[in-house]
Amino acid sequence: MAQRRIAQPAAFAPVLALLAFAGCAPIGAEAPPAPAALRFATALEGAEQSVDGAILRMDAFERMALREDAAIAFAAGGRRSGAARFNTAPAGAAEAAGRVLEPAFAALGDYAHALSQAAAGQPIEPEPGPSGETLARAAAAGLETVRATSGTPVAAPVRAAGLAGIAALADLPEVLAGRGGSPAPASLVAEAQPHLAAVAAMLRAVIGPEPGQGTRGALRARREGLDASQARFLASIRNDRRLGPGERYSIFRGAAELRDSDPAQGSFAGLIDLLAAMEQAHAALGAEGPDAAAKVAAFEAAVARLGALSEASRRG
Repeated sequence: MAQRRIAQPAAFAPVLALLAFAGCAPIGAEAPPAPAALRFATALEGAEQSVDGAILRMDAFERMALREDAAIAFAAGGRRSGAARFNTAPAGAAEAAGRVLEPAFAALGDYAHALSQAAAGQPIEPEPGPSGETLARAAAAGLETVRATSGTPVAAPVRAAGLAGIAALADLPEVLAGRGGSPAPASLVAEAQPHLAAVAAMLRAVIGPEPGQGTRGALRARREGLDASQARFLASIRNDRRLGPGERYSIFRGAAELRDSDPAQGSFAGLIDLLAAMEQAHAALGAEGPDAAAKVAAFEAAVARLGALSEASRRG
């Protein structure tokens, strides 16, 4: 997986510049609103944490479901179930998707860092981190894991363009720094637009554009399978005359408590919504249209919703 970046002091230069600008406003006057490009960049950098949270929650659920399936099979099989095995649950569809999403959002974060500097009129100073080639290789390996775990294929043209987009976005700060000066945000957005769109298309294919497709389809099948196996097991417990009410109560309560922390349904739908809002906001910024601020606000809201979903559970 891609290495985590440690924020450098230069990363705060755009924010400090805005604070200084706001400090020049007369006392009692409202500070000027942050430029839409800066708001977009800030939301894009924050999206990585929301995406990571969603993947971690879904991966934990998959591992729990595998352990529960094994436990139910052992309990229901009696002497026929053989010796107990305590193997670590293997990586599932969510972790495989994370191996693509993580380098992709690391590259998007590199671009967001450069855009935030440009929006504040600062020279572009790249952050240290993996090269675009390294991130693209990591994502390519992740795509193979996705295919193996959930059977999700990504069309070759979409795959090639998405991986090239990751490499280009990750390397863009260095390219801009080599040119010198501070690019106009609109020109930077225009340069990044095809790469951002290509990355979004690849991620959409991995996650599944529609319910039942891609990784979200594999996770839905896992959830439905666990629901069914637990229902069958509890039905057999209910009809077992060897067990008293107290024992049946304890077994049912244990199963119910285990599922209380299930991730809220809709996490992957939230990811699809985030990608759509990201593309729309970015395109509006490039066109410098009157709806750019509204589109950026919608993207900010999508990032916040995904973060809330990542923290929520089925119990609510």
